[in-house]
Amino acid sequence: MMSKHRIYKVQFGRHLFAIECCDETIWKLMDFLFVDFSGSTLVEPLITYRISREGCSSRPKLCLFSKGRQLYSGLSEYLLAYTLMNDVIYHIIDKTDSQHALHAGAVWYDDQCVVFPGASGRGKSTLTSWFISNGFQYLTDELVFISNERIVYPLTRPVNLKVRISEMPWLLKENGKGRIIEDRNGSMISHRLFNSKFKPRNPKVTHFLFPEYRKGAQVSLKKMSPARSSLYLLRSHVNARNLSDHGIAGLSGIARKCSSFELIYGSFDDLPLIVSSLFN
Repeated sequence: MMSKHRIYKVQFGRHLFAIECCDETIWKLMDFLFVDFSGSTLVEPLITYRISREGCSSRPKLCLFSKGRQLYSGLSEYLLAYTLMNDVIYHIIDKTDSQHALHAGAVWYDDQCVVFPGASGRGKSTLTSWFISNGFQYLTDELVFISNERIVYPLTRPVNLKVRISEMPWLLKENGKGRIIEDRNGSMISHRLFNSKFKPRNPKVTHFLFPEYRKGAQVSLKKMSPARSSLYLLRSHVNARNLSDHGIAGLSGIARKCSSFELIYGSFDDLPLIVSSLFN
């Protein structure tokens, strides 16, 4: 039995977060969320969170606090995890001034690294899930930081889908018991269910694939010019105000050294052919 108020430490780059856990169950939930973000004892926390159980002893509410504010109160482990992860992401973006932060998924295979920029609802997480279910290695489904030298620093969180896993039966080939949390709002899936031999990587981006899911649409893959790719990247650039010239010159330079495509898809049936076209 762990002692109360054990501190779970999360670190991304030079940014450290401390999470005060009220019991063993919450500690395991933090390990599910942040297993790829080992924390240091040598850095002062940027933000400290506290998670407690309050109210009726038979069914206490989960409560999340930070800086004297209550960020969440309810019964859902999924919503607690979702709220905490998003707040951590916000503060990482807010303090990053040396790389381009893009709202994007990312995968890699051999010496190829594909980044999927796009706003919420464009199908990034679902497309990322399809790629890692078909031999690619996972980097992130949410956020990447890219240096002007094209090196990718992914925020490697669990895969986060806006549906229950039962609505995507093709996704997993094994029982995910203990490595999935979900409720009616969505599901989080340990990426190690797709690749148990996962190793962190910082590849160079080689391709940008701008996806849009349209139900029933015929699959379409169109090559994009570097100029158009740069314009699209700016739409997903979430820390522009932290960078000189809002990062425009840097993103343009990155786009010129990568292949960029616009993908419209309505199902996954034709995606194997798209992957072949992407790399040829």
